[in-house]
Amino acid sequence: MFKDLNDLSIQESISCDICIVGSGPAGISVAKKLLGSDVKVILLESGGIEPSVEHNELNKGENSGPRFLSLDASRVRCFGGASRIWAGHCAPFTKEDFKEKSFVPLSGWPIRKKDLDFYYKEAAEMLGISYDLFNHNNSINNSFSGVSFPELKGENSFLSSFVLQKSSASNRNFGTKYKKIFSDSNNIDVIFHSTVTKINVSENGKHIANIEAQDITKKKCIINAKKFVLAAGALENPRLLLDANNIFTNGIGNEKGFVGSCFMSHPGVPGVAEIFKTTKGLCLSKEKYSNDPIYQFASSTSEQLNNKILGHGFDLKPALDFANRSTYSSARLNTDYKKLFKHLNIGQTAEKVFCKYNGNKYSSNLWNLNVGLEQEPSHRNHLTLSSLSKDFFGVPLINMFWADISKREIVTVEKSIKLLARQFGRTNSGRVKYTEDFISGKAFYQPDSVNHHIGTTRMAKTIHKGVVDNNCKVFSISNLYISGSSVFPTSSIVNPTYTIIALSLRLGDYLKRSVA
Repeated sequence: MFKDLNDLSIQESISCDICIVGSGPAGISVAKKLLGSDVKVILLESGGIEPSVEHNELNKGENSGPRFLSLDASRVRCFGGASRIWAGHCAPFTKEDFKEKSFVPLSGWPIRKKDLDFYYKEAAEMLGISYDLFNHNNSINNSFSGVSFPELKGENSFLSSFVLQKSSASNRNFGTKYKKIFSDSNNIDVIFHSTVTKINVSENGKHIANIEAQDITKKKCIINAKKFVLAAGALENPRLLLDANNIFTNGIGNEKGFVGSCFMSHPGVPGVAEIFKTTKGLCLSKEKYSNDPIYQFASSTSEQLNNKILGHGFDLKPALDFANRSTYSSARLNTDYKKLFKHLNIGQTAEKVFCKYNGNKYSSNLWNLNVGLEQEPSHRNHLTLSSLSKDFFGVPLINMFWADISKREIVTVEKSIKLLARQFGRTNSGRVKYTEDFISGKAFYQPDSVNHHIGTTRMAKTIHKGVVDNNCKVFSISNLYISGSSVFPTSSIVNPTYTIIALSLRLGDYLKRSVA
């Protein structure tokens, strides 16, 4: 049922079995597993059914590090949360993503991919995508990447590929998709305009006694529950824990200093190289591949391990696209034309003109290379609370310290480009040239266009390496759980939302069993 804190004839407190903070992909997925059960659930949403400027102001924060991260651009406070604004690209983590790597300190999950496989399937159904497609790479032969780069495929290649499926707008927007289901629910109350402002710990410090929530008029409500779940995102979850001004001087669950630490995104490193293909170009239809899954190439798992590099993905873009000249400056076009005439013969140039006037999109012989990175977990990247600024409710703002790109991340880009070049050389199909931006290092200092929020309340085997255990329970608190990408120990290279949903469904099942 939908309720609003301001409309409640507030008793001093409200009681339930499970209280979930946040109605984004994580919170809705946890709650979905409890729908129709005997478990009484309260789902708190800071905003309303639709976004509002005044509530999104609560997402603002400060940057104190050398790199800037927008702290409010990728967050929205309303029913459905970030599911309303994400692009919908989905892929599961690989089994290797869960494993510890000797060359990446703090890597390794306390669970394995097989622990999530069942929930990945359920998440795929929620998002309207095919789970089976992730396990069968045959369709790459009919994808834009596969057709454009057949020389990068094969058993002996230095490279491998992974698929990204795109969930449709109607399936990925949980605010719309699950609005009626939750508004009609008899066991789950969604209380809007309920911003959590305080978490109260019991006198012995072993469990959460209750939490306090307020609306924009500062009307207050106290929620008592057997169990609490923080599902407010990788920036808000640690903020709430660090601000818990109880018997813990450093915040709840922060005995070893991991709350707010090991923040990760997926930095993109653009324009690192140019690829000159020597094989014949292809004349491709504009629409033929537009709705197909997206395949990306990367160094193979074995090469990543052998070279001790992080996960990454190659983003290959035609440098000359007759159908979309506006994406390139005239100066860059002149440079590209010179290179094309230098490396291509008249026949190939004529083919390009033929493709253009027949309404097709040409797969150029000149390509630009961008690299997307898995960021390593590190205490260097961390979130604290501002000592100067507070929000409307008096809660300190986030202070983000995002360090310069690390040496291992730089090495990952360098070695991955060399592996790509070796594959072109092995197949005698092209050559790769570093750009001036890559050589000078300028490419590594571009604004983050992805803005994924990962880490900050990491999952681990013991309290000495994280905040929550393999069931997402805070180690030192008996009834507090955390859901979402904040618990990811490592980030993989794929978008986090699909794994957020799968992991949250797993937590929902666990809570349903434990409360029953």
